[in-house]
Amino acid sequence: ENIGLNTLSSLLYEASLYTDDNSKLHQYQMEILNLFIKGEKNRFFLSASTSFGKTHLVYEVIKKMQYKNIALIFPSIALLTENLAKIKEGRIRFPIDYKIHTLSDIDNDYGETNIFIFTPERFLSFLDKTNLDLTLDFIFVDEVYKIDNGYIIDNEAKENERDVAYRMAIFYGMSRFSNVDLLLAGPYIEIFEPESPNYNPSFDLFLSDFQITKLLRNQYEIVKVSKNEIETTKGQLNIDGIEFDFSGKKTKKAKIQEIVNRLLLRNENVIIYCNTQANAEKVAKEYERVNIEANYFTSFLEHLKNKYDNDWIVIKSLEKGIGVHHGVVPKYIQKEIVSLFNTSQSGINILTSTTTITEGVNTTAKNMIVYKSEKGAGKNGKPLLAFDAKNIAGRAGRFMEHYKGRVISLEKEFMDVITQTGNQIEHKNYQTSDNRKEIDDEMTPSQFLDDRSIQRLEEIRGLQNERGIPDEIISQFKVISKREKIKMYDLINELSKESQKKIRELIAGLNSEPYLILDKSGFQIILNLIKEFTIETKNLYFLIDRKYIDKDGIQSSILTASLLSYLYNGFSGIYDYNYGRLMNNVRERVKEAELKNKEIDINVLTENAVNSAMRLSSTLIFNTFKYQLVKYLGVFNLMYKFRVSQHLKQDFDTITGIDKLLIKLEYNAFSPEARIASDYGVPQKIIDFYDARNNIEGKSILNSFDNYEKSIYDKIKKIIEE
Repeated sequence: ENIGLNTLSSLLYEASLYTDDNSKLHQYQMEILNLFIKGEKNRFFLSASTSFGKTHLVYEVIKKMQYKNIALIFPSIALLTENLAKIKEGRIRFPIDYKIHTLSDIDNDYGETNIFIFTPERFLSFLDKTNLDLTLDFIFVDEVYKIDNGYIIDNEAKENERDVAYRMAIFYGMSRFSNVDLLLAGPYIEIFEPESPNYNPSFDLFLSDFQITKLLRNQYEIVKVSKNEIETTKGQLNIDGIEFDFSGKKTKKAKIQEIVNRLLLRNENVIIYCNTQANAEKVAKEYERVNIEANYFTSFLEHLKNKYDNDWIVIKSLEKGIGVHHGVVPKYIQKEIVSLFNTSQSGINILTSTTTITEGVNTTAKNMIVYKSEKGAGKNGKPLLAFDAKNIAGRAGRFMEHYKGRVISLEKEFMDVITQTGNQIEHKNYQTSDNRKEIDDEMTPSQFLDDRSIQRLEEIRGLQNERGIPDEIISQFKVISKREKIKMYDLINELSKESQKKIRELIAGLNSEPYLILDKSGFQIILNLIKEFTIETKNLYFLIDRKYIDKDGIQSSILTASLLSYLYNGFSGIYDYNYGRLMNNVRERVKEAELKNKEIDINVLTENAVNSAMRLSSTLIFNTFKYQLVKYLGVFNLMYKFRVSQHLKQDFDTITGIDKLLIKLEYNAFSPEARIASDYGVPQKIIDFYDARNNIEGKSILNSFDNYEKSIYDKIKKIIEE
């Protein structure tokens, strides 16, 4: 070909950005990769746009540096398993073989070279291992803005206390492995210069303390995004060459209908950001569209219809080509919906979502519609911060998919916020504070400790020594303060002989084969012990505090009834209870309307009951049980086993506690393979298959798989079993 010198030089330059036959970086990624030099201390903090490709860069760093032992810390199980799949499926290839680990508490089968893929909480559990003689060479922490809870976008499936776990993961990781290389990364994190009027030095002091270099790349938007607001638009409007007609369209529903209709005519897909789960469902329900051809995902749709109430908005929306994505949609369904949305042949080209879509979920969305410039609603609602708005807008367009994205906001406030200078990130442990929580005292440099914190540290050490609790015990479950653990120890120590006997009976039942047996009397004693620690966790406290009397005359917490239903009947047991209760309310409203001769749409009320029951059930299982209850029961279990080992003068590791219940609540699975499957997000039957007691039971479960379950099993078999 005849080419000019400019083209030739461009081709030569492009060739320099390839790291191997299959992987290419953009210019700004390559600049950062070149900063990593073997034999030197490589520690960097990177703030860059959503489209920058931070995780891709991390894998190139690993390839170049050929570290032996690596920890990759992601904010969610979803991102953990996404990266596990990338490596296991060969989409990421390394010049040396690594053994991959995602379970922190039972996996001790380390190889010569290892990659540990954890959440911050699992990384802390990994650090708790007393026999850990392995040295990490590189730690990557994603979404590092979570060290400051002022930056956290609330995710409805998790607690809001992630800032503590993040700070602890970095502090204890760096303290344990003092020579480790490090990359901390996140999107659009604001770092002010010292001369700025609102400058807070705490984050800079933290970086300096650990010899971490700042790399600020927020200004490089790899995918260009146009931003538009239409709150007051009444007539025609041209956005990027598309003619929209908002004449007579005053409601958000009408405007969304107009925008999405025009985008679908161009075969473009769209995410609609909503401030609440209920609004994500409402928008999906209100969008008018005839049912699409669902051949591409027939087996998935049939699976959902056989497992869940067919009036559930997730099912009804899929039939219209709309995916509903929020924190309490079961994980494997969330995962499948995103996969369908990313596949043009599926016909699922509309996604209504809450902030769950901003937590590193990768989509091919070209367009983002902002329904409301808020997180949550009512008394729990918060206005979006500049950081939130940029992160949401950053989901429009994707590098190598679309070179331009489009954001259309239904509220002017969103555009006002996104152009503002955001809040500066802070580090609580590097500034003087009179309201610092006790849990942060040990991570705070001495010059930032006030007299109250110093006194607390001395007091805790004295209380610990008086009771003979060793550091390796009290340092576990780091996100719970040492004072609370000591308080739990004292409460256990004060139990009557009868109460101790009932707890032993509970433990015997939980460890019986083949099923968990939950003794209500013993479990209630434990709930009474943890109750005072859960006051700030309102839902959990309420479920423990509120009692009922069963048919045998035993008074138990409502939590016990819910947990029993879940242990023996799974998700459907919780759903049936909530649906029945809500339908009783519907029947009462119908009777009331009939008495007043008022018309009422029972079908709408029934659909609302179904959707509310699904949200309530998922919240209880995936939030209250999986995160909140496990945390407090875990502290009880730790201190109970220590107290028994102390009393019997036996090794701590030989004492049996409520570990099986904790594993069931966190994973709904027991074997390592089943727990990885649970993490990955698969239908429960596949988890049950990996938990089968013998080959005959396993074969029976395998033969009962529906077509969708078979396809998922075939897909993940290699990831789970290798």
